[in-house]
Amino acid sequence: MEQKRKFLFLYLTTGAGHISTARVMRDCIQKLNPDAEIVMVNGFDKKNIWGQYIFEHGYYMSTNVYHGMFALAYDMGMNRFWQSATIKLLYPHTTWYLKKIIEKENPTDIVSFHFALSPYLYDIVKKSGKKINLSVMVTDPFTVPHFWFYDKRLDYLVYSEQAKKTGMSLGVPENQIKIVPFALNPKYQIPFTKDDVVELKKKHGFDLDKKTLLMVGGGDGIPGAIEIINKCISKKAKFSVAVICGHDKAKQKYLEGIKALNPKLDLHVFGFVNYLDELVKLSDCVVMKAGPATLIEVLTCKKPVIICRYIHNQEKGNMLFAVNNKVGYFIQKPKAIYEKVEELLYDEHFDEKMEKTFAALKIDTDTDKTARILLEKKSF
Repeated sequence: MEQKRKFLFLYLTTGAGHISTARVMRDCIQKLNPDAEIVMVNGFDKKNIWGQYIFEHGYYMSTNVYHGMFALAYDMGMNRFWQSATIKLLYPHTTWYLKKIIEKENPTDIVSFHFALSPYLYDIVKKSGKKINLSVMVTDPFTVPHFWFYDKRLDYLVYSEQAKKTGMSLGVPENQIKIVPFALNPKYQIPFTKDDVVELKKKHGFDLDKKTLLMVGGGDGIPGAIEIINKCISKKAKFSVAVICGHDKAKQKYLEGIKALNPKLDLHVFGFVNYLDELVKLSDCVVMKAGPATLIEVLTCKKPVIICRYIHNQEKGNMLFAVNNKVGYFIQKPKAIYEKVEELLYDEHFDEKMEKTFAALKIDTDTDKTARILLEKKSF
């Protein structure tokens, strides 16, 4: 009798992309195999001070506060010496904790959704004597940090040929790297009509006769949002504006004050939301950072993007994907962003152009394929 499948999904809270991908894959596997059990665990416990400092707190500070610090850390992390040094620093506590989790959960399969956890898994499992399938889900689609492919003995799931070539150039055998569809929340794949957009605008209180600009930047909001709003006020923008501030309560409160003082601007301010798909669908254009999950979600809904920022090299490929496929623009200055938004939304041929452009864009989001690859691995 075949053993019941039990998956251990390991993630870190460095950005929302890792855990959101894990959740999508969890739901997909359980849809295809209702008997499968999936346990999701943060690979760093609270006592892993160095791990949290480097990868969790350090990531937040370097990407949202001290941007130059991330560029330095990223470039160092591309070097094998610094990768090995980091692994050795975190080895004692991380291996102890992961070993403890694996012994407790006794999984048939382990999937790592973060490169900082993957290098420890092969040796832990080998020493345990257990037969466990090991896989790494690479959540950076195009320009992939080399740290992802540190251990050449693991199986990797990647989103693009570019990512696969990176892994092979670092010594991972070709047969251990599979290109899979983007892991996308099914909500974004549900087709919607113009009538659906009208209903969504009614639901969220938007003017039915106006185009809508959406600004979204992940869990911590979008840089430059206030400057863009001020430009909308000074130019007496005729379009509606929605801003998602995420966990940035100070920015949310400030923008709500601007809304109260400028009632003529159809401004809608949101904190952290679980209905981003609805706001994307009712919008006509999206200003955003180049996070991979949000970018693919927006493009799947056939909305053009203006990327105002990408994380040093790591998200450069995401930005280039949108720009090279003519569904996005890379513009950093708030004044220039506003001018491009006006150009797009006031173009009387806007809808027609976007329909043709997106018709040529092919994005594979059949996440069931990825779930099947994991489920088809031998169950010991």
